[in-house]
Amino acid sequence: MQNCNIMSSSKDRVEAQHFIKNLSGKTKFVISKNSRAIGLSRQTYQNKLDNLRYQKIITNFTININPNIRPNNLKYVMIEIKTNPKEPELVEELLKIPQLRMLDGIFGDFSLFALFIFKSPEEYYQILNNIDKTMSKSYFKKYQIIETIKVFKTNGISLRDSKISFTLGKKINLKEIAKNSANIEYNPQKFPGVVMKIEDPNATILIFSTGKIVVTEFRKEIGAKQLIDKVAQEIRKTGIQLEKKISQNFYIDEIDYLILKILQDDQGLRPISTYEIKDLLNEKYRMTLKSLNKDDISQSTIHNRIKKLEQQGAILNYTVNFCPKKIGFKGKYLLRIKPKDPSKYNELALKLDMHKNITDLFRIGEQYGLFAIVRVEKIEDFASFIKDLYSSEEIEDTYTSFVLDELKPYTNFILF
Repeated sequence: MQNCNIMSSSKDRVEAQHFIKNLSGKTKFVISKNSRAIGLSRQTYQNKLDNLRYQKIITNFTININPNIRPNNLKYVMIEIKTNPKEPELVEELLKIPQLRMLDGIFGDFSLFALFIFKSPEEYYQILNNIDKTMSKSYFKKYQIIETIKVFKTNGISLRDSKISFTLGKKINLKEIAKNSANIEYNPQKFPGVVMKIEDPNATILIFSTGKIVVTEFRKEIGAKQLIDKVAQEIRKTGIQLEKKISQNFYIDEIDYLILKILQDDQGLRPISTYEIKDLLNEKYRMTLKSLNKDDISQSTIHNRIKKLEQQGAILNYTVNFCPKKIGFKGKYLLRIKPKDPSKYNELALKLDMHKNITDLFRIGEQYGLFAIVRVEKIEDFASFIKDLYSSEEIEDTYTSFVLDELKPYTNFILF
């Protein structure tokens, strides 16, 4: 549990927020680059970074992972638990589960809220038995599992632009392929590539003269093989010569998962190097590598894999975990939202994910089918937030749980 005393000076809080924003980016933290971005010398920047660490305002470097990575989307599962202060061992048991990402003490009928993230449905069902055993030892034995259907936003990052990409390794004559297909739009004055819309599954394919192909606006539940086969079929119709199969190297494998896990969970007060990742893989995950017939992963392989994960959007951003209360974020709320028109869940979610106070947004299979994590700097700001929410006249009702204590923080959201 973090000791989160709020910084005394408003100026200090604003400065800390600005510094933490600077620590978040699409590429790995480099002190010389980050210091130049905010006009500080390398030494001054290092001193300020060390001071934030000393005050425990920031704890460790980490990453945010795209939930829509393939072949299996990450599975988000929430559990609400009724407990009492006389069974701290319940919290201790939950904290031992490696897939637990967030654990909050909340006000209401349930007193604990847990968020788990699993790399596949198979992993979820394997761990669910352990979770059920832990819950069966509780005094009230009252808990409910909430499965998410879709992730719209995670840690302040909207997922509306999720996409996958790969390259053919050769240049393409865009004018020629535009002539050969009626469902292609090509206007080089407005966009440097051709835009192809396909159906069943619905998706948009962007083709560039360099040979890069980006698939976007696809339904997240579409299977990897179905999507690849359809993309290959449509691309061949344009006259582009492809190999028998499109390489699936833009889908992550078990080693990629391990690298992502290390980048997310095993970094300290400075960014981890590829050499350190190599050592962790070959020590901490030796048995996993052995089961994959990978006795040793080289540093250059790790470097190339990380670049691929960046380019293909599996790594949403590099950032740090920090203590929200110390930099002025006093309020955290768990909010359920019920729209007036149940057919417009998706439309409403795409509007809500633009709201700065909503850091995480999920579609869940309940009457209140949208679930949001809301952060505010002042408690009274939540009243303004709710009032603004209802002003759209698209919402019928909401249900709120106030977070009393962040037992396992989920705190690398993009500051606003």
